[in-house]
Amino acid sequence: MKAFWKHFLFNLFIISLVFFLFTILIIRELEKHDKALTEERLLTEANLLREVLKSPITQGKKEEIKFLVSEVGKKIEIRITVIDKDGVVIGDSEEDPARMENHAKRPEVIDAISRGSGKSLRYSTTVKKDMFYVALPVKDQTGEIKAIVRTALPLSFPEKVFSPVKLKIIYLGLILTAFALFLSLASSRALTKSLDKTIKLSEEIAKGSFNVSIPISDKKGEIGKLNLALSRMAKKLDELFKQVSLEKTQLETVLSTMSEGVMVVRGDGKITLINSALKDMLGIKDGWIEKPYWEILRIREIMELVENVIKKQFAEKKEIAVLYPTERYFLASAIPLNSVEKEAIFVIFDITEFKRLERIKADIVANVSHELRTPLTAIKGYIETLEEGAYENPEERNHFLSIIKRHTNRLINIVSDLLLLSEIERKSAPWGEEPKAAIEDVDFQEVVYSSLEALKSRVEEKSLHVSLNIEDGLPKYKGDRFLLEQMLINLIDNAVKYTPERGTIGVQVNQSDSHFGIEVFDSGVGIPKEHLPRIFERFYRADKTRSRKLGGTGLGLSIVKHVVIMHGGEIKVESEVGKGSKFIITLPV
Repeated sequence: MKAFWKHFLFNLFIISLVFFLFTILIIRELEKHDKALTEERLLTEANLLREVLKSPITQGKKEEIKFLVSEVGKKIEIRITVIDKDGVVIGDSEEDPARMENHAKRPEVIDAISRGSGKSLRYSTTVKKDMFYVALPVKDQTGEIKAIVRTALPLSFPEKVFSPVKLKIIYLGLILTAFALFLSLASSRALTKSLDKTIKLSEEIAKGSFNVSIPISDKKGEIGKLNLALSRMAKKLDELFKQVSLEKTQLETVLSTMSEGVMVVRGDGKITLINSALKDMLGIKDGWIEKPYWEILRIREIMELVENVIKKQFAEKKEIAVLYPTERYFLASAIPLNSVEKEAIFVIFDITEFKRLERIKADIVANVSHELRTPLTAIKGYIETLEEGAYENPEERNHFLSIIKRHTNRLINIVSDLLLLSEIERKSAPWGEEPKAAIEDVDFQEVVYSSLEALKSRVEEKSLHVSLNIEDGLPKYKGDRFLLEQMLINLIDNAVKYTPERGTIGVQVNQSDSHFGIEVFDSGVGIPKEHLPRIFERFYRADKTRSRKLGGTGLGLSIVKHVVIMHGGEIKVESEVGKGSKFIITLPV
């Protein structure tokens, strides 16, 4: 009896120690695995943020960078920092950049500049926490580093995420320990050799080697059952870890990159999943998990759709219009899932832009018909008048012919502008892809002078003062010279048309590290503020009577905007009624 208890206590000590080590090592492996997943997440988010912030960074829009960093950081719950190449913090999602010290000597920033990416685990003096950092450089089109995008999470985050898994592993270890102790009570000294083998194999599993082969000599005995259980557990753990890691990565990647909003609602009305696209689309804040949909959603039509699909368990599709606070249109598709909890998945598309394009298309057809019908009707009427006898009166004939000529020229101008606009759209492609336009070296000084020369007679006719401010030594610009000249001719032509006699028109051209700046201004009648958002639409006129009287087709500014967009640039307008207008164009170098 004494030897039996001695053997039992010995077995008790050994088995408890083995499973304790097994649990600790697995937890450590989980922590390592979680750190790797955290690094992968930070790297994925940093890559996405680099693309989102590339444009404002290369254009030097610091306020836009600050706003985007703050908003995106709140939504993805990751600390985001944008640092310029000199180490100065431009934007941070958790702190005021003005109060932050220079980051040039941070290890992740140094590695990002020198190696193309950087990471580090260290204590943050800004937020007073141990943090995990990943940093990537943002380069402009020439390959020059303009800034560093850094993402970070506190080291306490992995512990918070995987604490439930650790508890389950601990519970599993305790259960297996109790099971092993029960077997040791019924074992004999002859089975100690088999236990030694089992302990060694268990240590291999505890080290993270799940792909092990456990020999089972007696499948009916306790040791054989223990070995069989360990074998199944090792294989199951190996499969589960691989599957969970793969599925988590795939799901996070798909949901984060989708432009469509996705939401999953249980049969009891509680939300179990919402992706970032839907949160942005509907303005949903954090704290939605396990909340009823009627507390989170604010659009009545979407709430009705959710209610119908959950109750009836039928797929449904619905187009939804939201008029306040801004006009937006959504296409919502809902499908019930064949699950115990009667879940339903909702996919919502933002079709506001498609609706806007449909209206623009309808407006274009109506405007083209109207613009062509007016001169054609006039031409027909005067021809009929000539046929009825007015042709024999030289004075009337010449008067009618001059009117017919004027309307014919108007038709030619409209058709020419439409053909030019169509040609620009045909050539258009995202700047940087295989170009379809005739790209060449463009001298902006030469283009400005040739554009003014084309309008010289009209400028002299109105005795306008021309102000030119073209920076000396401007480098050549890679672009379509013909289209850039048409852009300037249209802008200068508008300035001449709407500037009274002895007024001033002007052109200014300069160049910075990242872009060319072009300004065309005048001291003319100006544009009312309510018309500014629509002046680049086809056939849109702020003053229709004046525009037609001056021979405008309503297509000039639309051509200008298409040329600017085609070259990857931006155009803005500043105007005040009675004081003139200024068109500001920025073209990337």
